[in-house]
Amino acid sequence: MIWRRLFGYLPASLTSGLASFGAVYVYTRLLPPHEYGIYALALTAMGVVYTLTITWAEASAYRFSAEAESWDELPDHIRTTFGLTLVSMIAGLALLGAAFPFVKDGGLRMALIGTMAVMMATPIVNIAQEMSRARQHVGRWAMIRMAQDLGAFALGTFFAWRSGLGPAAPLAGLACVLTLLACMEGTRLMRASAGGRFRRENVKRYLKYGYPVALALVLAIALDTGDRFLIALYLGPDAVGIYAAGYGVADKTLGLICQWGAAAGAPMMLMAWEKEGPEAARAISAKVIRAMLLLAMPAATGLALVAHPLSEVMIGEAMREPASHILPWIAFSGLLAGVGSLYFSEAFQLSRRTDLRAMLAAIPAGLNIVLNIILLPVLGLSGAVIATLAAYGLALVLYAVVGRRFAPLALPWADGLRIGAACAVMALGVIALPDIGGLPELILKAATGGALYALAALALNAGGVREELRRFRDKRQLQQDAVKA
Repeated sequence: MIWRRLFGYLPASLTSGLASFGAVYVYTRLLPPHEYGIYALALTAMGVVYTLTITWAEASAYRFSAEAESWDELPDHIRTTFGLTLVSMIAGLALLGAAFPFVKDGGLRMALIGTMAVMMATPIVNIAQEMSRARQHVGRWAMIRMAQDLGAFALGTFFAWRSGLGPAAPLAGLACVLTLLACMEGTRLMRASAGGRFRRENVKRYLKYGYPVALALVLAIALDTGDRFLIALYLGPDAVGIYAAGYGVADKTLGLICQWGAAAGAPMMLMAWEKEGPEAARAISAKVIRAMLLLAMPAATGLALVAHPLSEVMIGEAMREPASHILPWIAFSGLLAGVGSLYFSEAFQLSRRTDLRAMLAAIPAGLNIVLNIILLPVLGLSGAVIATLAAYGLALVLYAVVGRRFAPLALPWADGLRIGAACAVMALGVIALPDIGGLPELILKAATGGALYALAALALNAGGVREELRRFRDKRQLQQDAVKA
């Protein structure tokens, strides 16, 4: 079942990956390191403000959609969520606007204006996506996601090429696409909520669940990208651009793979938890984590192995060499981040103990800041990625250990060891290949590594892959027999 869901989400995940890689490829060439660094800082600042003020309403839109639908209260749920989002959006815009008197850099001011435009359109689109995901309407979720990613990349590229907006160009493209989607999805949701009303009695319940989620996500952003402000302080905006370029290639890849698994698996776990109880959710979680590890562990290993040729192909020349040195660290920190925040943290969402998750998230976030302050002056950008890797490792352990008290999600150690062994086989084969440079080396090592991993995974039955293939074959045979009959 999990693989069928994964294939449903695959087109949107591929599109998001292509747009993300394309953005790194294009923007690191059209924007100098200073402007790319400013763009990254503005995006991070918007992420913090948006998460702090608006995301709690979006989280509640997702968590309570299935409940509202089963109680025939979906129109009320939509109207209540819309009202809360509007108030929260005004607060977020006010916070961003308050920063203007303190910003002297003209490029950063333009980028902040772009983030405000994005913030005005994003909530409606996100609410539509979250409700579609919670109700397992995969096609609509994927359609919105693909239109957003492809449209933002195309327009952002055009603006970066021709408009002279500098670091604000990608944000301008994103704002245009989100505005169009917000008009379409907002109209659809208003029709779906006809006859509904804003229910004040739900506000406290939504706030109690959603705001700890938002706080935990703010801390996750602080852990993931907050070190960019420290990098800017110690090493300057150019270093931020290099760091962001490396993250745009490695961390984004692992994030997309883990998000792909979570997008398919989290609604299934939620539905099982609500309808059948913790044991049913645990059974689903075992399939989710096996699929996530089967895809994410070789991706992290592969990215570390091809860091140099990948940087040559994907990243502009001004940022290429230093980014290649930090890319392997980023790849493995992305793996830890994805498994921790998108799998083990689900225990707190299922049990509605999001307040505890927020408290736990503060520990690795604080560790990351302390380690960055210690390591950045000594090791430069390498210090930043080492700090992030250590902090994500701690976060994963905390979520896994504490979360089991509330929702004991599956932890298949044997599958993880077999997948790790298959990755080791892949690594040995790739290391033995010659370093010929550029795209030829990337293609050679990626193809060889992928083939070796697939063969080793089949031989070891990593992640139960043989059983999954057998089930797929039997299902195809039944379909063919039915057609013949």
